[in-house]
Amino acid sequence: MTVAPTEPASAPIYTPTATFTPTLTVTPTLTPTLTPTLTATPSPTLTLTPTLTPTLTPSLTPTQELWTLTPPSRDNAPPAFENVQADFAPTAGWSCSDFPCEDDLDGFMRRIHVPEGYELAHIGRFPGQPMQIAYGQDGRLYATVIEDGGKRTGAVYAMAEDGTTERYSGELISPIGLAFQPGTDVLYVSARMSGDKGGGIWRIPSGGGEPIPVIQDLPCCYSLIDNQPNGMIFGPDGYLYIGVGALTDHAEPLNPKVSRMAEIQPYEAAILRIQPHTGEIETYASGLRNPYDITFDANGQFYATDQGLVSGQGDRVVAVNEGEHYGWPYWRTLGCAECPIKPAGMTIAPDLLAFPNFSIPRGLVAYIGTQFPANMFNNLFVVLWNGSENAQRIVRIDPQNVPQPSDENPLPLAEPFITGLIRPIDVAIAPDGSLVVADFIYGNVWRVSYVSP
Repeated sequence: MTVAPTEPASAPIYTPTATFTPTLTVTPTLTPTLTPTLTATPSPTLTLTPTLTPTLTPSLTPTQELWTLTPPSRDNAPPAFENVQADFAPTAGWSCSDFPCEDDLDGFMRRIHVPEGYELAHIGRFPGQPMQIAYGQDGRLYATVIEDGGKRTGAVYAMAEDGTTERYSGELISPIGLAFQPGTDVLYVSARMSGDKGGGIWRIPSGGGEPIPVIQDLPCCYSLIDNQPNGMIFGPDGYLYIGVGALTDHAEPLNPKVSRMAEIQPYEAAILRIQPHTGEIETYASGLRNPYDITFDANGQFYATDQGLVSGQGDRVVAVNEGEHYGWPYWRTLGCAECPIKPAGMTIAPDLLAFPNFSIPRGLVAYIGTQFPANMFNNLFVVLWNGSENAQRIVRIDPQNVPQPSDENPLPLAEPFITGLIRPIDVAIAPDGSLVVADFIYGNVWRVSYVSP
């Protein structure tokens, strides 16, 4: 059985794969018992009277099915087109100095730039600060939204095609990641148990409502706003993947008189794989200080953004492979003299691309739609959030042609794709294949579509 796709024909199609759990059935067997009877002579004879003794025979019955991914294709995408990177608008002279004011959409439309051949549109605004976005099978755009920045409380909101929004869930503390289980409208959300302790995953009932706790003991938190259970995605295998941040900056001890370095806790600074029907958890990859968002491309290759140290080093995007270690907290090679020494024999997997210090990479998506030109298929779009040089933009990375360092350019920059944003936070692929971007400050949502050279 194949579920009818809710996106264009090239979008992922999920197929149920049954898993099995042994159950016990009772099979009767006959065990003879002896009952004496009397004949005409006084000598007894024996007759057999059957009695039932149950035996247990295991049989297999299907449990709730996982849904596995049929890879999307770039078929029917427009011909390849060589992008010219987006240029930059002036950084001053807007209605609110560096940027347009909150309701100055015309100003934002002039300030935000996209490459030639693409066009920008404003599609709506969330009532708060969006953290991450994802499309549901109903075609609406869902977002985790911070409603009270001081208390870090919020909820999930849904945005219709006309830009109207509704509150979809009850209150959550610091909600970030969200992912629909393929083939369903069951939504999983990552958040905190309290403002500064405890991470978990909640499930939002079909149609919305009060969050239901699913997992309540994940590592959290480094600070009020950093390092907790973060972005989530369902993989091609039907499992739920989630990035979880570190409890420290560089494994510094809470009490230096007791220990020189903090002990890394289970499931900390890692990407986890979770069986959504049983809650079974395993570490998929480790050594990531704060893996904020994760994505799969059409070939099943896994990628993650990772946020670096408080001192700036370590902002990056990595190609994630099962069982590998990505270096945190052993970052003396990045200039962190207080970081612990790498254990002998440990192999550190390389970055796909390092970003300039203080870029703060957040949202990430692999482009698997067909609205963009064919050569954009499987490219990565990465959000660089911070208000620093070389950030406040969406960059494009072709994993097959990653910019390489040189003596003249030791830290090559990714290609700017969308510039002029205030604090971009996340990106997603719309059902029509366009790219959708949410900005944290005013909650605005922008759509970028390919029109032609």
